[in-house]
Amino acid sequence: MKIFPIIFYIIVLLFVQIGILPHLVIFNAYPNLILLSIISLSILRGWKKTLPWIISGGLFMDFYSLHNILGISLVTLLITAYISYFLSQNTFKKATFLSLFLVFLISIIIYYVSLIVLSEIFGINFDFRFLNFIIEIIYNLIFAIPIFYLTKKYARFWKI
Repeated sequence: MKIFPIIFYIIVLLFVQIGILPHLVIFNAYPNLILLSIISLSILRGWKKTLPWIISGGLFMDFYSLHNILGISLVTLLITAYISYFLSQNTFKKATFLSLFLVFLISIIIYYVSLIVLSEIFGINFDFRFLNFIIEIIYNLIFAIPIFYLTKKYARFWKI
């Protein structure tokens, strides 16, 4: 019975990510709900317990994106999840609005920097524009705290 809220959450998340957010583009940028959910789960449950979500989210993002190499999004999500967990446990131990905001800010920046570095290593043409980078960070931060509390609400159903 507890599987239905999980499936519902995933379906809604993917529907919004694929069906709605691409139409809310500002300067070729829109929020990444999968990234925000992975960061939220890492803060709430730890990066090891979030591993199945990292793998499935990373593979989904690899299949959905235009990257030529399978696994780049998965590796960047893994790095981001570990760092967000580390920050939430060691640096920002008390879960205040400011600490959550800073963990999300640092994690989102690490995600995009990791994506750029891995794209350069593997020779993938990653179109990087600084203005888009800043707008995407801001856009993700607007959605970060609501996604965190939504994920926190549904995380009590998740055993894996």
